[in-house]
Amino acid sequence: MDSLSALVTSMGLHGRVDLLCRFAGQWSVPQPAAPPGQLPYHVVLAGEGVLEVGRERRPFVAGDLVLFPRGSAHTMRHADGATAAFNEVRRPLGRIVEVASDAPRSEFDVLCGTFELGQHHALLLQALPEVVHLSTRDRDDYAGLHALMRMMRHESVQSSPGGDAVIASLSASLFTLVVRTLIAEGAVREGLLALLADTRVAPALAAVIAAPAEPWTLERLAEASRMSRASFARHFAELSAMTPMDVVTALRMDLAARLLHETPRPIELIGEACGYASRAAFGQAFKRVHGTSPAAFRRQAGEAASTKV
Repeated sequence: MDSLSALVTSMGLHGRVDLLCRFAGQWSVPQPAAPPGQLPYHVVLAGEGVLEVGRERRPFVAGDLVLFPRGSAHTMRHADGATAAFNEVRRPLGRIVEVASDAPRSEFDVLCGTFELGQHHALLLQALPEVVHLSTRDRDDYAGLHALMRMMRHESVQSSPGGDAVIASLSASLFTLVVRTLIAEGAVREGLLALLADTRVAPALAAVIAAPAEPWTLERLAEASRMSRASFARHFAELSAMTPMDVVTALRMDLAARLLHETPRPIELIGEACGYASRAAFGQAFKRVHGTSPAAFRRQAGEAASTKV
């Protein structure tokens, strides 16, 4: 398995489609900041509008996909930048909710969803820009991404059996394609994604993701990448401010947080799965990264899940 596939598989990514928004006339829809670990996205299916993030305004047209890796607050508006209030109608549509302006036809259609990675995937989120804006219209090289977006809309607006599973799989595929596109276009020049894009160090990261419990050392990482220790360390430093062992620790702590949140596995066993021989060593490493003990993290995650329900 290649390094990007291994990373996405290890993240336990959850994706959902929430709304199909269909507007006409003058409209303005503010979106508040999303909780940590939740990445809102919008796929424009038809029409054109304006997207505002802070003081920045950008065109927002059919074929665009916009992702907010840090959950930034933003506003979607009519193409003329209108701020007038409008009558909103909400009604169920298949597996989602349709939000429409009170007009006989729509001029702007957008599919709104969320990727959930959890708060613990800071290493990946830091590697992404604040706003990812991809335009697929008239781009033959984006044909796969464009087709995937259409399929997500098709599955979302009906109630066919197995639709939830299809949408979950499509969401993971969409996220992976977006990240792959950023890597291919050189949009990420540092951090974890830059390391994954580099053919020389990526094999070492894939090996750590596949076997985090192994006793990784700089020598073993260099060996996995078929490089000398000195060459590996020098090349790694050119791509990341973090040391190779810092990245190993971060990947282990991402896994530990997910296991604490999503499984009832004893803390000692989670520590062993992440490469720590004792609960004390695991607890110290976890607290350095996450600022709290594994037990407290699990308790807080459980309380947050109960509140959400």
